[in-house]
Formats: sequence, C-alpha cells, structure tokens
Amino acid sequence: MRVSAGTSPVTNEQAQGLKLKSTFFAAIASTLLFAGAAHAESYKFGDIDLSIDTTVSLGATMRTSNRSCEHVSKENGGCPGSDGRVTGVNSDNGDLNFNRWDLTDAIGRVTADVEMKWENYGVFVRPTAYYNGVYAKNDLRFRDLSHDGKGQLDYNVNVLDAFVYGKWDIDGHAATLRVGKQALNWGESLFITGGINNFQAFDVTALRTPGAELKDAMTPMPMVYGSFSMTDNLTVEAFWQFSYKRTELDPAGSFFSTDDIVGKGSFPAYSGVVDDSLGLAGIHIPRSEDRGWSNADQFGVAAHYYAEDVGTGTDFGLYYTHYSSRLPYLGFQNGGVDTTTACSIVSGLGYDCADADGALAAFAYGANQGSYFHDFPQIQMIGASFSTTIEGTAVSGEATFSPKMPFGISDYELNASQIDGLGASSVLSSALTGHTVDSFSSLPYLPGVNQSTLTHIDLDAWQGQIGTITSFSASDFIPRNLGADSGIFVFNAGFVYVPDASHYPLNQAGREGGIRNYFAALILANGATHPQYATDFSSGYRAILSVDYPNAFGTSVTLTPNVAWRHDVVGYSPGPNTANYLSGLKEVSLGVDGTYQSYKASLSWTSTFGGGWYNDFTDRDFATLSLSYAF
Repeated sequence: MRVSAGTSPVTNEQAQGLKLKSTFFAAIASTLLFAGAAHAESYKFGDIDLSIDTTVSLGATMRTSNRSCEHVSKENGGCPGSDGRVTGVNSDNGDLNFNRWDLTDAIGRVTADVEMKWENYGVFVRPTAYYNGVYAKNDLRFRDLSHDGKGQLDYNVNVLDAFVYGKWDIDGHAATLRVGKQALNWGESLFITGGINNFQAFDVTALRTPGAELKDAMTPMPMVYGSFSMTDNLTVEAFWQFSYKRTELDPAGSFFSTDDIVGKGSFPAYSGVVDDSLGLAGIHIPRSEDRGWSNADQFGVAAHYYAEDVGTGTDFGLYYTHYSSRLPYLGFQNGGVDTTTACSIVSGLGYDCADADGALAAFAYGANQGSYFHDFPQIQMIGASFSTTIEGTAVSGEATFSPKMPFGISDYELNASQIDGLGASSVLSSALTGHTVDSFSSLPYLPGVNQSTLTHIDLDAWQGQIGTITSFSASDFIPRNLGADSGIFVFNAGFVYVPDASHYPLNQAGREGGIRNYFAALILANGATHPQYATDFSSGYRAILSVDYPNAFGTSVTLTPNVAWRHDVVGYSPGPNTANYLSGLKEVSLGVDGTYQSYKASLSWTSTFGGGWYNDFTDRDFATLSLSYAF
C-alpha cells in the first residue's frame, strides 16, 4: 500500500534522512568565517555585572530556478523519470507552493544574549522573536500550510537558552555546573552532521532562514551539565538530559520540505495506488502516538587530555552518549481486518476479490483500519577526537562507533510487509496479473492483524571525519593573487561505514526509487523495480574559501566574498542519523558579506546539482539577502 498524507503518497526519505544540505552548510560557514567580536552593552549594579548582546536582522530568500516536472507527481502534472520512477504526490507540495522568483522567506528577527554574573555564579538567557511575512500570510500557490505548520514558521516569541551556572576552584581544580535549557557542542565536526554531537537537537527551520547562525538552530535542551579538571591536562565532562527534545523538521509545504507526513503540520496519511491503471483512492490513515522516546534515559560523559608534547600541543577526547533519536523513524500499524475478512465484507457490496476491482476494494478497506506513527529509538555512541595545529593550520578530527545503530527502512518495503502480513499478496497478484505469489516483501518480519511494521534495522556503524581551518595573510598566495588583505579556507571530509547496510532495504539520503519485487512495484511504485538502497560505505567533503577586502572602494566597509563547495563523492548513506552522503551530489554557494562597524549585509546564491534522480533539490536553487545590526 502506498500510504500518503492528505492527498499524497507517503515517502519516507525525509523521515529517514535529515536534509540539512545547503542551509546547514551556510549557517555553520557564517559562524566560522564571520563570528567577529560581540557588541554587548555592559552594566554594573554593585557586585552584579549585566551584559546584553542584541542582534536585529531582516532577511529574504527567493527561489531562482524553475521546478522540474520529475519533482512533481503525475497527479499534479509532473512526469516520471526515464525508468518509470515517479515523485509521490505527497512529496511535491513544497515544490509546487513556490514559483521561480517567489519569496520563500521574508523574516525579521531580534535575539538577545542576556547574562548576569555575581561572583562565581551566573544566569544566561537568550530570548528571540521573529515574524515571517511569507508564512504569516500563508497564501501559497498550491496548498497552504496547516495550522501547526504555519504556527512553526509565521511568528513567535520564545526563550531559547535559559540556565544558571556556577564556577568554582576546588583545591586547585576548576569545576563548572550548569542547570537548565542549554545547547552542548561536543566533538570536532565543522559541517558534517551525525557524529559525536548527534545527541544535540536542531531546529532545521531556524537554520533555513536568511542570516541564520549555528546558535540560532541548536535547540537548547533541559539538562544538567558539569565539568571538572582532574589535573592541569585532564578534564572530565558529563550531562544528563531530563526532558526529551527532538529535531524540528521542515513543516509540510514549506519551501525546503520534501514530505508531508514528517514535521509539524503533517496530514493524515492518504493512500493511493501509484499506477494509473489501478485507480485506487480513498484510503485515509490517521497518525497515532509517537513511540520510543524517553525523558530521562539520556546522558553522556567525556574526557579531554591535553598532550603538550604532541606536536605544538594536542587535545584528545573520549566520549560516550546514550539518547533517544532526535529524528523520526516511520512505522505503520495494521488494523483489525485481514484480507479474508475484507474480501467477505466487500463481497456484500457486489465486489469479487478474484477481480481487480474487488481485490483493490478489499485492500483499501483493510488499509483504512490502520495508522502510521513515528518511532524514536534509543542510540548509543562511543567516540574519540583530536585537535591540534600544524604549521599554522588548525587540524581536527573525530571517529565514532555506534553499536546496533537503528537505520530506517524503505517505506515501500514496510508497506509490502503489511500486504504480506495481512495475507493480501496472493489475492492482489492473482487478481491484477493472473499470477499468484505469496510474498512481496524482503523483510524478516511480517505484521499481522493489529500488529506494527518494523521501524528500523539495527546495525553497527562507524563514522569519521577530519577538518582543517587555514588563515592567510596578505603575503600568502591566495590573498596576494586576489589582491585581498587576508583569507580563510575551511575543509571538512568524512565517511560513513555500515558493514552490512547493503544486505537490507535501508533508506538512503535521497529520494526513494522503487522496490525490487515486481508485483509490489506494480502496486506501490509505478512498476519501478530498481531502487537505490543505502550502501555499506559513503563519503564526501565540504570546503569554503573567503577573502577580506578592508576599506573596499575607498569606504570604511570590509567586503568578504566567499565560495562554498560540497561534493558527495561515493555511496549512499543510510539514515536518518547518518544520512550525510548522496553519490554525485554537488552544491555551490557564491556570496559576499559587507561589514561596517556593527552592521552586516550578506548576499548569496546556492545551487544544488548532481546525484541523479535521488537528489530532491536540483530544482530549488535560491538566493538570500540579509541585513543585521548588533548592539
């Protein structure tokens, strides 16, 4: 059964692969390249010090490319790929809601970092407020956002970080304790997600907005955090999270969304068989309660050792974390009616399950008794990191091992397992093709009446990455030949290795392309029988170069042109928590920043290409403009 939200078939790739892509890349780049000094206002009240660092920003994003018909479902005027693969009608709302040159964001935001200190104690609060005119108006070209989806994007006043802290010297040992809503950044990743810091939740929609910085998107989580210096060279850290927070994905129908069943504003699942000749409609499947997450069983420990004699000094880190996945895994729950019972019921309406119409009617009746849900399974991670300086270049890296990491499963395979479990495979194959087969799915578990599908397959997983940050002076090769005063080059490369991934129908970082079983493909995937499941190994890299031109054109403005490049070199990463690489995907972002005292303006254009049919964003090039003032 091809299940979908609203009037759209469900695709599982957004649930099974967090698509941060360009905006995540750009936000971290902005943080690394243009952080600069804070412009806090400071006040003193006796022994109390108060600082307030406020940033006011305006920004807009515009779509700059036409949509591709292959990214639109046939029901909405799209076209299939060369081998018959089609975009599900549940996967194109974000594409259809915006034409070329439409604004996809028009946002004003104010954020303040407020810190109060007294002796060795302090309070830190980060309130923020924003208004996004595009989604506040909610007059989109194809389908307006639902109430919940609109509410995530239109406007809000919120307190992000809010914690108290203390710092002590205990017999010469430095100790720190923080309690409250706070973000925590462990490990050495620069751009690539899914590593040591994967326990940290993100607000993807905040990351998408023009002018966003990384701190805007790291969701503060209620936790207790502490650190203690055992020696001058050895420090230990730990956290315990006492309230669960998940990553907020793009609401259904927003510009970067690719799925209407994941994220706020998702619709009830509606199922339609994709093949035009079968003509089934009217299956309405509600979403049931989320499963798997825990409020309390989330914690981590870390140790850092600074080796003074290794190079110019090297920090080594060891980590262990245990947490509920921040990303959802899709699952389906069967209802209380098997195919035999369904055939008996529809026979009273004049249908015969030996015929195509009768078999499809029974199939639809049985499917209507089910539901879908999101699962948030438990994850463990063991990691190690290093950071040092080699000939003026900051070099860092990390590696992780996750025993029995949960990996999401192709939703076509999940739906096929439902068909098998309810005994519908033989009925449907016989009625539709004249050939009888008893199994559509390759999964080891087939859910029966009132049972749920699998949501994940657990496999050991390895990840690694290395990063460099190199600063250039005016006399170095790149600035000298570009006539610049200085520059910076940032590079990050990584890999994902899951030894047994290719043995299972696991979702990969891009769009789903079909199912291998011919009969299942006929019913579920428009006959496409050549899916690209996740591979054992995948890798890629990201790079950014920027140069500075102070006093540009005889003014007091510093111009900083920059170029960012992404290339996923080989393999298809399994998701959702390691969905980093999609073979052949490339992305380029060209931008320029202008700074004058406390003012900053940024203009950029981003294009994503390569990766073939699996790349969701080849037709969603965009430009952003942002203005900000810090005081």
